[in-house]
Amino acid sequence: MDAIAASQSPPARAIGTALALLLLAALVGVGTVAIGPLVALPIVGFLGLTVIVARPEYGIAMFLSTFLMTYPEALQGTGFLTINNVLGGVFLVLLTYKVYREEDWWFLRRPELHVLAFIIVVYWLSAQFNGPDPEQLSLLGVVEHTAGNFRTFFNRVLFTLFFINFIRTPEHVRMIYMLAIAFMVVSAITGIVAVLTGGGLYGYRASTQANVISSAFNPNRLAMFAILAIGGLWYFMQSLRSMVLRILIIPTLVVLALTVVMTASRSGLLGLGVAVAYILVDQRVSLNTIFTMAAAGLLLIVAAFQFVPERSLERLTTLPGTQAAETGEGAGSLERRQYTWGIAWELAREDPFLGVGMGNWEVARFLKDPTQSTAAPHSSYLLALVEGGVFCLAGFLVLLWQTWRNLRVCDAQMRDPGFPLVHLRWIVKSCEVSFVVLVFFSLFADLWQLVILFWLVGLGIVMRRLVDQSLFEQSLAV
Repeated sequence: MDAIAASQSPPARAIGTALALLLLAALVGVGTVAIGPLVALPIVGFLGLTVIVARPEYGIAMFLSTFLMTYPEALQGTGFLTINNVLGGVFLVLLTYKVYREEDWWFLRRPELHVLAFIIVVYWLSAQFNGPDPEQLSLLGVVEHTAGNFRTFFNRVLFTLFFINFIRTPEHVRMIYMLAIAFMVVSAITGIVAVLTGGGLYGYRASTQANVISSAFNPNRLAMFAILAIGGLWYFMQSLRSMVLRILIIPTLVVLALTVVMTASRSGLLGLGVAVAYILVDQRVSLNTIFTMAAAGLLLIVAAFQFVPERSLERLTTLPGTQAAETGEGAGSLERRQYTWGIAWELAREDPFLGVGMGNWEVARFLKDPTQSTAAPHSSYLLALVEGGVFCLAGFLVLLWQTWRNLRVCDAQMRDPGFPLVHLRWIVKSCEVSFVVLVFFSLFADLWQLVILFWLVGLGIVMRRLVDQSLFEQSLAV
């Protein structure tokens, strides 16, 4: 009888769950009709909290999504009561309970967190000692952004802390990695659709709508997202045994490459070249790799001449050092960027050790530049140097080096076909090419406040820890 009851319990639980969901749906429907759509918010919030407590890795996925996409206005919140802050508070409680239960403070020993804490301290000191005078700002009619930018950076650091504590298994790593790649693919598709429907930046450059995926609203960032997705899907394709599935991925790679072209981003085109070169070197220029890339390249050329606006193709040819760079489409932006870099170097020389404070680039440039422009420096390295000084820049460089080292250690161990985590090697390789592309793009864009850096740092820490655990278990088994 016990066996019969046990065999019947799963269907009974499934029926109970279905009835509960139907009842919940009925309550939401009746409440929406009687009161309004806001009645669903507490119910959705309760369900979300339940899922996060039961499966924290899904909460991290939700956390990541808040950085990569724009939620409906009703879910965004206002002031300090935002979805990010709520998630942060929930995870802070979960982390506190986790540490209390396990009595393991391993994450405090991670050098990456030490570096991030150091960067936070440097930024705080730079704001305290070199921040602009509030009275002067009020007279000039400009706004200081220190608090907002510092809070954003601090939130990213907290996200990294929660990430490495609740993304714990290979299954979690695959889930969180594929989620980010999926967002990047979606952003690329929306960017192409924008151009084909007569939208986009200036009517011809692919960019996503700010109310859909705000993190890729800038064409240069959209190009980088597309390239990161290309790297991820390329190595995922290499991990598949089915030739049919491999062939099905090629059109997606072409669409992503077409997105890079349609952004008319010169740094994007160069970044795509960097990614392709890295893959060719990594795979030792194998015949299979060359054939696959040649097929994808041929499809890209055909699609480019069919769909890419002529202005986009013209802008892509205005590369530094060419004749088109002086007179072609987008030539003015090259001159403005060189001029901005000159202003950045002047500001860096004036405050070389602490900088002008996080978020104060616009104010500092407004006061320094005769044109009174506040345009961004378009270089993560220069921005860190101007706002945080040489110590801040050194901290970021150490963070990048440590992340690269984590990925390379994982790659070296996973080359052994018998290693327990060999099935994660394609993700490690994808992260390596993503890392190289990010380091390259950082020369031409302001990216170190973007979640991609912290996502890669977190993945590096988690996979390095999984590798170290596997090596330790193997040593005990000997």
